[in-house]
Amino acid sequence: MRAVRQRLTYANVVATLALFLALSGGVVWAASKIGTKNLKANAVTAGKIKRNAVTNAKIRGNAVTTAKIKTGAVNLTKLAAGTNLLATASGGPVPANGTTPVAVPLGGTTTFTPAPGTAAFLSVEAKGSNLGRVGEKDCEPRIVPFVNGSEWDVAEGTLKLRAFVPTAEQPTGLVPVTGETGPIGLTSPGVAQTVSVKVLGSPECTPGSTVSVAIAVTQAK
Repeated sequence: MRAVRQRLTYANVVATLALFLALSGGVVWAASKIGTKNLKANAVTAGKIKRNAVTNAKIRGNAVTTAKIKTGAVNLTKLAAGTNLLATASGGPVPANGTTPVAVPLGGTTTFTPAPGTAAFLSVEAKGSNLGRVGEKDCEPRIVPFVNGSEWDVAEGTLKLRAFVPTAEQPTGLVPVTGETGPIGLTSPGVAQTVSVKVLGSPECTPGSTVSVAIAVTQAK
């Protein structure tokens, strides 16, 4: 210890303090000078971002585009009920060549209650699979929506799928998808509306042909 005290001169103390300040000051200076160009590619991973650190305010306008949204991440079921989407359901396949009406078992929400002073619209879409003709007549299965048990048809006869003799204008000879949209519940505000669907098969369709149906009830903005 005596030897240490002999070497502990004013000059040594000042030199040590200067070295310490230089080193610590350099770290502070370096931290203030690290920008995006100094970060190695992929250095900042999801695990290094604090939970809830990235908020709406920190996302640049139009930065999240369609290409950056994972397929299936945003769908109708994830929209808040009562804003745009009131009900959505789908079902099938059911036979397209039956001779009696077949109810399509719809999975999802099929009932909603319209609010006074707002407009709601029912959209129905049907898709045929393996549609083909048997004989000379066209294959034309018809899709019939019902609201509270009564037939709903905003444009009579439009909800049909077809397999027909090809023409120059329609060389495929197929209308495999059909759809329609119209108002629903405007005259019955506050009364629950339940949507169901039946398929009127066509014996002229090939065996094994089927129909699938999807419905959605949306509220006008």
